[in-house]
Amino acid sequence: MPSRPRSTSRAGRGPSRLARERELAAQAQAVRLPAQVDVVVVGGGASGLAAAITAAEAGARVVVVERALECGRSILATGGGRCNLANADLAAERYRHPGFVSAVCGKRFLEDVLGFFSACGLAVAEEEGGRLYPVTREASSVREVLVARARRTHVTLASGREVAGVSRTSRGFDLELVPTFEGAQRETLGARAVVIATGGGESSLARGLGLPLVDARPVLCPLACEGLDFPALDGRRTRVAATLVRNGSTIACEAGELLFRPYGISGIVSFDLSRNALPGDRLALDLLPEVDAGIARELTMRGGTVGLLDDAVAAQLGKLNGTAEDVVAHAKAVELLVTGIADEKRAQVTAGGVDVSALDALTLACPGVPGVFACGEVVDVDGACGGFNLAWAWKSGMVAGTAAARLAERR
Repeated sequence: MPSRPRSTSRAGRGPSRLARERELAAQAQAVRLPAQVDVVVVGGGASGLAAAITAAEAGARVVVVERALECGRSILATGGGRCNLANADLAAERYRHPGFVSAVCGKRFLEDVLGFFSACGLAVAEEEGGRLYPVTREASSVREVLVARARRTHVTLASGREVAGVSRTSRGFDLELVPTFEGAQRETLGARAVVIATGGGESSLARGLGLPLVDARPVLCPLACEGLDFPALDGRRTRVAATLVRNGSTIACEAGELLFRPYGISGIVSFDLSRNALPGDRLALDLLPEVDAGIARELTMRGGTVGLLDDAVAAQLGKLNGTAEDVVAHAKAVELLVTGIADEKRAQVTAGGVDVSALDALTLACPGVPGVFACGEVVDVDGACGGFNLAWAWKSGMVAGTAAARLAERR
């Protein structure tokens, strides 16, 4: 029987991707921008789309400027491609600057986020830990309903462009746009208000406008550690209770699943601890958080470590301890030294950005630069794993978009 041709060969995939990029570039080039609008949103990711939709529905004429050839591309990688869009318990304490987050998001934080997506036509389902996903479990569903709603509200999606400069005018601002694809010309776009939604990392736009910035750094990522033979434990998972200690003081406590990697630790516990961890910190791990120390000792006397610990973990601890009882005692108090971030490219979020002290918490306006607003990851707010960061993106975008539209109406 003849074999079927492989449609997934490298030769077959390459041209289709290239053709798709060319198609998107042609679509971007076909977008004609007006000379003047009410609100320009710089950045077409999660917070930018939320800001644009909200501003347009408040009556503003809106353009989104996005350097990629499609708006919402960054959403597709979230939640392992499933988009953990929020959490059922959006406590402000799970964020950096909880007082600021509480003032921005208000008492209806979760209700506002769910209402926003209901208006998009998206159904949401809850999983373990309160994590909320689209019922399709596909991040593409989230992106598609957002883009569709933006188009319904007549938002102009100006993809394939980035801001090269901004200048003040009597009407607000002029933004100089340069194409990110070949064959297009520079453009100038006037706006009464500008919303910065450029995501994490260095924001040249925010810096150019004179906004105070906190240094960016990767968070929600693996940690490099010393203290165990990590290559021998690579791939092993265990539930732990972890305590991060600095100069004898407890900095953070987390509980959940930990994944050993050759460089140290990964998994949700590591990601959440990375928000506060610094090189030189000590990390105390209880590898048997669900078993009392006395009971663990009794069980060890009856059956050794086999009913308590992963065999590779037990073997690793056994190299440092004599008896099975000693191994289990050590498992309740493993100490590691944090040496740094293990893999910055795998960081889910970037901390830092626009200093929250420079923003009005009710509007996310920058009082020092009238007419400018900031939202999403470009602001120095980051949250724990589990949908908290995307929830901040949606809600902060809604707040900034509404306020920008109101300002534009008054000008």
